Amino acid sequence: MKKNKQHLQAMNVFLGFLSIAIFVFIFYTLYRLRPNMLIFERLTSMEDALLTGVGLGLLVIFGFYLFSLWQIAKHIKQAQEIKPIPLISIILGVLSLLFIFSDIALLSDIHKQYRLGLSQPEWVMVFPIMGVQFFTVILFLFFHLTSRFVYNNSDQPARDINIFLILQYVGVISGLMGLGLAGMGFIYASGWNPTTHSLLGGITILSPYGLALFYWLITKFQEKDRQWFDEKQSQDIGKSALLTLAVNTMLLILLFVVNFKHLNGIISMLWLPIYLFSALLLFSLGNIFFSKKT
Repeated sequence: MKKNKQHLQAMNVFLGFLSIAIFVFIFYTLYRLRPNMLIFERLTSMEDALLTGVGLGLLVIFGFYLFSLWQIAKHIKQAQEIKPIPLISIILGVLSLLFIFSDIALLSDIHKQYRLGLSQPEWVMVFPIMGVQFFTVILFLFFHLTSRFVYNNSDQPARDINIFLILQYVGVISGLMGLGLAGMGFIYASGWNPTTHSLLGGITILSPYGLALFYWLITKFQEKDRQWFDEKQSQDIGKSALLTLAVNTMLLILLFVVNFKHLNGIISMLWLPIYLFSALLLFSLGNIFFSKKT
């Protein structure tokens, strides 16, 4: 067990330094290519290769976020309570993880628009998003170097309630981002693609929640005397489910009434994402709220 902890921490330190080097390469490459792409100057084969390298580098950074979140989750699992720093780190890590998909989508759109001779407004979003991700890498690397999230010895009992609560926080993030994505559909209705935006975008946003849910399930299956929920958790889940049913039903009725004359329009592609992400948001918020009440 001790060797596993050391190996995970060493791997995260290595990936952290590698991610910083990759971000330096990405910033240099994009800063160099942006002026040429804005005036539609022809890119050389080497410059095209650099863009491909940016995409591959983002996959390495994705791995660093993933393994860092795994180590933080292991730390939280053994903690007596969820403290602000681990919680903020989980939130930053999940957001930065999701932003990797945004980076790839934005850079792909920029490249397509450049080839078609169209404007590339996505440049405005690229650098701020990557700035947040770069900050997260530095923060995580600092934590790994200082052994901030080296989880405790295995003889200390695991607190599955901590992992359950982290699952709810990830659910809140995914729910908010999913509703934000659906909201963009109303603003840019003419360019909305149900396959790309509703389906693939929704799956992407749900992926961190799916990973957190999988980790919680693994934690439960490792228990010898497995008890899925204690009495209070069962009551909290029941209250959250009832709250979700009531509020979500009213939300869908309101959505139907407001768009009654345009049910064949954009609402036909957005009602399911709105329903799913609002249910996830409400259910997760309810569990967090009721868990705080004694």
